[in-house]
Amino acid sequence: MGKKRKARKIREGKGVAYVNEDYSKITDKPQPGIGKYPSTHLMVDNIATAEKGKYKVWPSIGVGPLGKYHAQSFEQARDKGELFKFRNRKRAEKFAHGSWKKGKDRREAMKAYRQYKKEQ
Repeated sequence: MGKKRKARKIREGKGVAYVNEDYSKITDKPQPGIGKYPSTHLMVDNIATAEKGKYKVWPSIGVGPLGKYHAQSFEQARDKGELFKFRNRKRAEKFAHGSWKKGKDRREAMKAYRQYKKEQ
């Protein structure tokens, strides 16, 4: 199974989570001050600290045994098999920003990625 397909499958049918700006609160219901956009993954990466050719991306949101969303560390993602490895920095960065998505969600994610790169 490819990386993109695997990323789409890991939270399939689990609903969505809402996250505040600093990722300190995750909830399954929209609330004032909590994430404008629902998510199930919120991918993060190690690009800033990675050695050349050893880029990793993982979801910062995990699902607990009771189906509740929670913050997920690198180690938890690795143990669950939700760690994606890349040799190419740009591919890892695009994947973290949403290149694994489909349709409108992917187009929006890549638009946001281009804006992010433009601002750097």
